[in-house]
Amino acid sequence: MRGSVSRVVVAGLLAVIVGGCAAGGGYDVAVGDKSTLIYGWQDRFGLEWTADPETPQTRVVHGRVVSLSAIGADRMRLLVQASDGSGRSVAQRLVWLPTGVPGGTTVYFEVWGMPLAAQYRVTVWDFTTIEAGDFR
Repeated sequence: MRGSVSRVVVAGLLAVIVGGCAAGGGYDVAVGDKSTLIYGWQDRFGLEWTADPETPQTRVVHGRVVSLSAIGADRMRLLVQASDGSGRSVAQRLVWLPTGVPGGTTVYFEVWGMPLAAQYRVTVWDFTTIEAGDFR
């Protein structure tokens, strides 16, 4: 009994750690001048974000994705870009949202460890549409 409880606790902690990393850290990419794989996403989703100090050299970019229609999205990734004063990209990171974005709702996100930069930009990289009758 004691061993099975320990395994459950360890498995639970591992799930929290992995989930937290996936939701907040993302992974660095080099996508050049691309900002999305799904053109027209702006008609379905709104984005608001801000960057706040995390450490003297890093920022946490946080905000929200707002679904502007009744059709939702699942498995959404955001592209977070940091740029210098001339607009040249200094970092690009893809981040999975921790949940889907049901139609007509808002989902919050945080991306930690972005380098210090003059400006930040967040766009919807890709997603899967949740169609009516999609029951999981």
